[in-house]
Amino acid sequence: MVSLKEALKDKLSEEELRILRRGFEIIGNVAIIEIPDDLMHKSELIVSAILWRHKNVKTVLRKVGEVSGAFRVAKYEKLHGEETETIAKEYGCRFLVDPTKAYFSSKLSIERERIAKLVKDGERVLVMFAGVGPYAIVIAKLSKPREVVGVELNSVAVDYFRKNIKLNKLNNVVAIEGDVAKIVPKLEGKFDRILMPAPYSAKDFVHVIKGKIVEGGFVHYYTFESENHEDELPKKVEEVFLQNKMVVKTRFMRKCGNFAPYVNRYVLDLEFIREV
Repeated sequence: MVSLKEALKDKLSEEELRILRRGFEIIGNVAIIEIPDDLMHKSELIVSAILWRHKNVKTVLRKVGEVSGAFRVAKYEKLHGEETETIAKEYGCRFLVDPTKAYFSSKLSIERERIAKLVKDGERVLVMFAGVGPYAIVIAKLSKPREVVGVELNSVAVDYFRKNIKLNKLNNVVAIEGDVAKIVPKLEGKFDRILMPAPYSAKDFVHVIKGKIVEGGFVHYYTFESENHEDELPKKVEEVFLQNKMVVKTRFMRKCGNFAPYVNRYVLDLEFIREV
């Protein structure tokens, strides 16, 4: 398929092509693109190129603000179309979502599949910051957990989460609305696996999972870090857990996206050893 830059090579100057962002994200039939202010006078050409390349796209959003706040929602402006609610599909799952109201990233689909394949039959799984349910639902669809519990603060996201449970015909996924700091300590029993997919703030919620993970269980911890400090990251994260009276050991680490130049999103698979 012709790339966006190739599609526009005869319509933009060399300098304009240089500052044009190479990639963009498609969620269902919604395309999300970042266009620098210096290129906004060519936005119609850029949108036309996207619509030409991707016939299923009905709405094009320009990202004008980074993911922020307790609900982890970015700011957008419409460049084409009106409808922002859509259905995203991955690995046989369907997700009803409006990216302007609830966080969702199609770029994490490979990571969601990776986690699902790690889940053993009969596991009890907790997904913190669950959003509209992508991790929870992919896990429930691709593996055989006993139960998947998702906790999310954004009431709009929780509403989508519950709709997505029905949409995917699942009976072993539970969506709970509320602050993980208040909800998780009150949940009954322990979990075999806990996901913390909030790289902006996961370290501030490590204390919440104390007493909620079985020995030998796993915590999937997401964070941002500079490429220059990648080698130090496992020790740094293990120290965060130790400060919260938990001993963990990094069994695997991978980059799963970038945030800024030389700053990446990482996931660490941490085996829970014991409390101290």
